[in-house]
Amino acid sequence: MSAFRHSEAKRQPLSLRMKPWQWAIIIGEAALLFGVLGASVWLLLINGPAMQQVVQVATPTPTVTHTPTPSVWPTDSPSTPTPVNTRVVSRVSANQETIDKIEQQIVAVRSLRPGAAVPVEFLTRSEMLDNARRQYQADTRVLQELALYRALGLIQPGTLVDPETRVQMVASNIAGFYDPKDKHLYVVSDLENLGTDEKVTLAHEYTHALQDQQFDLSKYQDRIQTTDAYLAMMSVPEGDATVVMSLYLYGNTTASDWDYLAYRAAFSDQSVITATGVSTRVSEITYFPYIQGAQFVTALWLDGKSWAEVNHAYADPPKSTSQVMHPSRYLTNHSGPVPVPLPDLGKALGKDWSSAIKADTLGEFITSVYLDEFLHDPQRAERAAEGWSGDSYTLWQASGERQAFAWQIAWDTPRDADELFDAYSDLLRKRSGEAGTVEREDADLTWYSGDAGSGLVRRTSDRTLVLWGPDRATVEKLLTAFK
Repeated sequence: MSAFRHSEAKRQPLSLRMKPWQWAIIIGEAALLFGVLGASVWLLLINGPAMQQVVQVATPTPTVTHTPTPSVWPTDSPSTPTPVNTRVVSRVSANQETIDKIEQQIVAVRSLRPGAAVPVEFLTRSEMLDNARRQYQADTRVLQELALYRALGLIQPGTLVDPETRVQMVASNIAGFYDPKDKHLYVVSDLENLGTDEKVTLAHEYTHALQDQQFDLSKYQDRIQTTDAYLAMMSVPEGDATVVMSLYLYGNTTASDWDYLAYRAAFSDQSVITATGVSTRVSEITYFPYIQGAQFVTALWLDGKSWAEVNHAYADPPKSTSQVMHPSRYLTNHSGPVPVPLPDLGKALGKDWSSAIKADTLGEFITSVYLDEFLHDPQRAERAAEGWSGDSYTLWQASGERQAFAWQIAWDTPRDADELFDAYSDLLRKRSGEAGTVEREDADLTWYSGDAGSGLVRRTSDRTLVLWGPDRATVEKLLTAFK
């Protein structure tokens, strides 16, 4: 155990040790290896009996370094059989020395002492595909978030992906994973030996294994209550692992490796899916714990000049994406978002409606992403979302994919509420379409109706109220609940 350093290492964080172009490449690689999985999951889980439009999916061909030898002998030369590709030594055994070296380097970089050996297993792409077929299930949380994205206009009605394509896409974008349940680390590859991608994957996932042994990732995730809290809290382990992975790359990357990674990074923003009606903003939400998380973890390291501040974040994690996006808010004020209660909309809507999401929180980041989807102005969207103090939304649904959405946001100051009001008023004008009708437009309330639905935004001091429904009559019912 003498090779392991348990003391808090005084290493400069990634942002101080790497050149800007290297940092950009690292972030691109992280998105390719880990972020794409989440984006694919959201895009591929879209399915429903009432949906009619079919999404055309371009499935990437997995990289194979050899052509599998047929298991039957060729009929033209029965006396000279072609040898079958039989594995004599397991891939783990063949790569054990490299695996041990990477694990020791990660322990030294991250300064976390391993409590137990972590079994490593290799899965071929074919094996990962079979595993995905057996284990795939669309759970309640996934369906709820998909319903939310439709309500926000990030996913249009009528999108369908057949189940087999869905499974293939999910499986093809998994580079590796650590399972907190069986405590095993899995690397997915058809290569016999560890290449650059496989080494990066191992470094990232072994960091998760160390986190689990020290901080119990299962219990950590059990504390998550809202969508915003999920993005915020997962920014700690994913940002941690991304920074450690990057430090590993920085110290173990040759010039040719950087050329390869630069080539990969050039394609990091290109989706593997071409889907009409599905916004690329969905992948931005997926990437948040990796990209913003890495910057958040770096800020914590800078504040404490060691990993101690990062370790503390597992016991006292950020409670909102606002704290992750603005680390100073986390470092100076660990309090959670302002509670924003909502009335029960069941009575106002009537018996034909059922609750899809009773209460949840969007947070600053998703608010900015939502605004930018329609405003196409990232800086304005960020300014309008900044100053977020807390929010609550509820989502109801009825037959025919009808949705009723109510969202109330608390702001730090009335000026922050004004900025959101102005930005969201423009959003409503664009979302309602060219044929949109002005239902009401004054200093404190904007209401538009169009082919896409009917929506309003109202401001009151440091609060804003957003309502959206399939038609004016539904929004009128919602509004009665807030008078």
